[in-house]
Amino acid sequence: MLSGEVRAPPSKAQTHRALFAGLLSRGTTSIYNPLSSEDTKASLSAVCSLGAKVQCEREGWRVESDGIPHPPPGRIECEESGVTLRFTIPIVSLVGVDADLSVSPALMRRPLQPLIQAMKQLGVSIKTKGAGITVKAAPVKGGSVQIPGNVSSQFISGLLLAGPLMEEGLEITTTSPLESRGYAALTIETMKQHGVNVQTNSEMSLFQVAPHQRYLSADHNISGDYSSAAFLMSAAAVTRSKIIITGLSQSESDPDSAFLKTLAQMGVRTSFSLKGLHVEGQPLKASKVNISNCPDLGPVTAVLGTCAEGKTEITGGERLRYKESDRLIAIASELRNLGADVEVRDGGLVISGPSTLRGGTVESHGDHRIAMALAVAALNAAEPVTIRDAQSVNKSYPTFFNDIRSLGVEVTER
Repeated sequence: MLSGEVRAPPSKAQTHRALFAGLLSRGTTSIYNPLSSEDTKASLSAVCSLGAKVQCEREGWRVESDGIPHPPPGRIECEESGVTLRFTIPIVSLVGVDADLSVSPALMRRPLQPLIQAMKQLGVSIKTKGAGITVKAAPVKGGSVQIPGNVSSQFISGLLLAGPLMEEGLEITTTSPLESRGYAALTIETMKQHGVNVQTNSEMSLFQVAPHQRYLSADHNISGDYSSAAFLMSAAAVTRSKIIITGLSQSESDPDSAFLKTLAQMGVRTSFSLKGLHVEGQPLKASKVNISNCPDLGPVTAVLGTCAEGKTEITGGERLRYKESDRLIAIASELRNLGADVEVRDGGLVISGPSTLRGGTVESHGDHRIAMALAVAALNAAEPVTIRDAQSVNKSYPTFFNDIRSLGVEVTER
């Protein structure tokens, strides 16, 4: 049984957006309670390469900028951060000179072609070679672009952020339904905080950014990250424990707050008080869960399915194939290694439970969310579980193992 209180890590999505909005704003943007992780440090480095000055202080980060992206002095290092790369490309296209970006081999394997095609429609040529990407200089005036909505909402967010600085503004039309709409909405809300308006329709298939808008500096108070806290909630769920998670907003503006509904469907009790979010594990029941708008929750939902009575069906997970790993294959194969009944089917997963998992050694596939999901699965295993490359959690949640240790989980490092 687990018990105790733990603070959710700060939102990665909010931290990324606050950094780039700070770069595009004249003056000083303050980011309180930012997430310091490998991914957000990549974005911090990118905005500094583009002319911002960032002071990392105890109370938060301060981004000072003249509101105009500048030619980078050298390669922009995007590391393994897909957000950093996909936000930087449209923004660096505004500087008027060729710019080189460096990415990890793993990130190069993730989809980028839809954004390359969208930039081509704006007159920008992008060349890829090995682990390098070159954004060719061009007079980016703006205009209209079409882009699929079912590959990554990050493409659209990056274009939106750059749109106000384009002479003719920007109009984006999606050629397929937009998935992860909540993240595009979060980008629009961040821009609004900085005085920039984006018009969109109810389906979020059309976005219009008027030209000659100027970003204004703003303050950001970063709330807790539901996508990371989902692993803490799930740890309580599979062990039928009671814990409290602080720092999470009760607003549904965080796309991954949808996990609370998934937990409710599966029998877990959650409620907010002045202390925070109370999570009380109960016997789990199988459910049908569509993750098209919150794909990051797929692996840990699969783990819940291994403990639930009946057949859990996860749908809408096609994009899981293009994350840090093919998360459908990765989580299915590793859970099967532990004795679970998991089948990959039609861009989703079918899990028959409950299973009493055995111990053993599993692979994180270099994927932070696979590593954390397997740590939760280990709590239902008869013997200890060793997770290889577990340090991959540093990408989004560096304190994950310390936090679950504080709740009573025995964690040893090798």
